[in-house]
Amino acid sequence: MRQENYLYLLRGLLSRLSTRVLTTLTFLTISLLFLFNSNQLIAMASDIVIKDKTIVGNTGNGIIEGDMRFPVNVLLLDNFFSHHIIVVEKSTHRLHLYKNNNSYPEYLFSYPIATGLTAGNKSNRGDLKTPEGIYQLTGFLPSEALIRQYGEDGKKYGIGAFVTDYPNIIDKKDGKTGGGIWLHSTNDESRLLKGLDSKGCVVLANQNLKELSRYIELNATQVIIVQDLLFLRKETWEKNREEITARINGWIKAWNDKEFNRYISYYHNEYHDSQKGNLRSFKNYKMSVFQKPGKPIIKIKEMSIAIFDRYAVVQFEQYYKSNIIDDTGRKLLYLKKDENYDWKIVSELFYKLNSTSEVAFNPSMRFFKDSKEIKNDKI
Repeated sequence: MRQENYLYLLRGLLSRLSTRVLTTLTFLTISLLFLFNSNQLIAMASDIVIKDKTIVGNTGNGIIEGDMRFPVNVLLLDNFFSHHIIVVEKSTHRLHLYKNNNSYPEYLFSYPIATGLTAGNKSNRGDLKTPEGIYQLTGFLPSEALIRQYGEDGKKYGIGAFVTDYPNIIDKKDGKTGGGIWLHSTNDESRLLKGLDSKGCVVLANQNLKELSRYIELNATQVIIVQDLLFLRKETWEKNREEITARINGWIKAWNDKEFNRYISYYHNEYHDSQKGNLRSFKNYKMSVFQKPGKPIIKIKEMSIAIFDRYAVVQFEQYYKSNIIDDTGRKLLYLKKDENYDWKIVSELFYKLNSTSEVAFNPSMRFFKDSKEIKNDKI
């Protein structure tokens, strides 16, 4: 019997039956519909959607098992920059910490948090929303500095605050305004019970911020803020990772080979550089560089990949040598998909390094030196 005929007959029977029988038959109907639509099952009780063999779901209490240990936002980690990465999930008011385990994310622990008083993604100054995206932690303000700067009002930040780079490059392209988005503690930890209770910052308990600080390295550790933390099956997750990795490797090869047209093809039409300007100006500049004699040597290592919505941030150590330049630095590439769904570079940042990535990161109480070391590191 065809599915629509079955449902028509069933509706006629249901109109003549008691409520108790209706309940039983409703369950049977759902079971039968499952047989007809097994590829579109929605497992609402576990908050997991299975569609086209891809799993996405909510962390709930922070326990991550099996395939759910592959977060959609964290694709590649390294030992030097992205040795640890923080993911803030606004819907559950939880902060999750992952560490690098041979380039794969390994879940460590979660903490309760509070976020902006107003739900939603921040777009304007004073809207009391917590921004969503990929951010760098660029500074640290201890309680003494906060009180010195803000007086008694500085006490509300607890033992300290980590500064983010909101608005980042993508935020600025989107016309977002505001600033002062921090990851900080509080002198009133009852605020965490409210969930939505900040002016846009991410708020933790004092002891939790202290513990978390052991895994933070300024201008290296990233914070990904999302409404819902979703997960993928391993094969889908690895496919997404390989797609971006292949783009980066192709870009580097074209650069080394001085194949100008192929090199420029990796840049998005929306590309903009703070010094070189838009894509047209950048192309003219690069054309003059490529026309100089000799081939450069470009090598990268310690690469990480983070994704939020429609953009990705790729971070790595870059070595560049030409006839006149010889330097090593931390490179940040911001990528977006074009109309053909190819990842392309929209912006890039370079910070010269004084030392190379030869010593792996080791967690320590660098920001709260007067505190006792916590034993049994989860490095």
